[in-house]
Amino acid sequence: MRRRPLANALDIDLRSGLTDQVTPHAGAALLIELGRRSGVIAAAERYLPAKVSGRGLRPGELVESFVMLSALGGECLDDFDRLRRDRGLAALLGYELPAASTARQYLDRGFHDPAAVKGRPTQGSFIPAESAGLGGLREVVRHSVRTYAAAVRPGPEVTLDVDAHLVESSERSALPTYEGFRGYQPLLVEWAEAGLVLADEFRDGNVPAASRIKELVDEAFAALPNRKSADPWRVSVRSDSAAYGRTVLDHWDGRQWRFAVSADMSPQLKREVVRLPFEAWQPWAVEATGTVREWAEVPYVPGRAAEQKDTEPYRYLAIRIRPPQGVLFGDGTTVKHFAVVTNDWQTDGRELLEWQRGKAGTIEHVNHVLKNELAAGVYPSDKFGANAAWLRLQVLTHNLLELLKQTALDGEFRSARPKRLRFAIFTQFGRVVRHARERFVRLTLQALETVVRPGLRRLRRCAWAAP
Repeated sequence: MRRRPLANALDIDLRSGLTDQVTPHAGAALLIELGRRSGVIAAAERYLPAKVSGRGLRPGELVESFVMLSALGGECLDDFDRLRRDRGLAALLGYELPAASTARQYLDRGFHDPAAVKGRPTQGSFIPAESAGLGGLREVVRHSVRTYAAAVRPGPEVTLDVDAHLVESSERSALPTYEGFRGYQPLLVEWAEAGLVLADEFRDGNVPAASRIKELVDEAFAALPNRKSADPWRVSVRSDSAAYGRTVLDHWDGRQWRFAVSADMSPQLKREVVRLPFEAWQPWAVEATGTVREWAEVPYVPGRAAEQKDTEPYRYLAIRIRPPQGVLFGDGTTVKHFAVVTNDWQTDGRELLEWQRGKAGTIEHVNHVLKNELAAGVYPSDKFGANAAWLRLQVLTHNLLELLKQTALDGEFRSARPKRLRFAIFTQFGRVVRHARERFVRLTLQALETVVRPGLRRLRRCAWAAP
């Protein structure tokens, strides 16, 4: 019995060889166009060290390849070999993606500096200096930030959210984390209003989140483009207790940055919180489980470094959480106390606490996306510099996807995560055709009219920062 073709289907002759020129990733043309028009790929050519050999892919093409791998769902270097079979994608890029072995060699040789890890102590934490390759990749990430500012023109508000995340690993070089398993603990700083990662630092699992947190936040601020002196950046910082230290808080206060940081519940602070009178506690929220959340001002003034007579003390806010009557927490307690320290005395206490908790939807969300929807949840090497480059390439991919959503896509995709972008934007059927000695990718009419053509039109109208 002869099979009847499906209605509105495109029959492809499998004997003709056309399957070599078909791609399910034709929508990735938007991301390719963005990377090149924005100058990010040109920045990679400019800032990354030139290859010793002139053969093979250039630095910009290698960076673009890693971005495509992560954006299209690749989670390890071996996925390059699978993606290389997509001849239509190679036609879109204008070159063939690197083999997995080539990509691994590029990470190991281009970003790992054996001399930098020679000073690692036998015990204790250690953060090696970055190699020249990692420094160049940092400048590429910074260019993605400048590009966003030039194309989107955001307001002067900058909230710097800082947080670390844990990644379990079976690599021999992975060290024990505070959770007990072996792995890594990278630290990130995000510009909350833009959704961009401004700074990242790959770290061993035994490095405390508090290490170099002041320096990394300064590095994040330095990634922002200059603004007119009449309308400078208005900076705020949010963090968990990793930033709770006099040196860090005094530094941010000295820069006239507003901050709200979770405070360690020291015996002295706990004593002041517990002795608060009943009327000091104000209602905050009653959760669906019946748990009651309250807040209060705490008259607590610890000593500060370089404190002078006219130094204004920091403000402490306490949080009290009570379970429903007759119910205990898992540790047997009837109430839990937390605290937040800030240099903001004007904002209402409840409003300030809700603002500080807002980082759960920003930096903690980015950590989730990098680990679970891009490729920062599995590191490809036992070499420190190679893994640091892998993390930074995921950060670059994240920033480019955020930029794509703001400049090329419809409003319905403004908050889309990478998984949705893959399904709705990048996964578009196309076929490579040749005409007048040039190659083109022919899309279905729907994909062309609803996704690619409008996106390309928007990208061509954007103002881009020079690389």
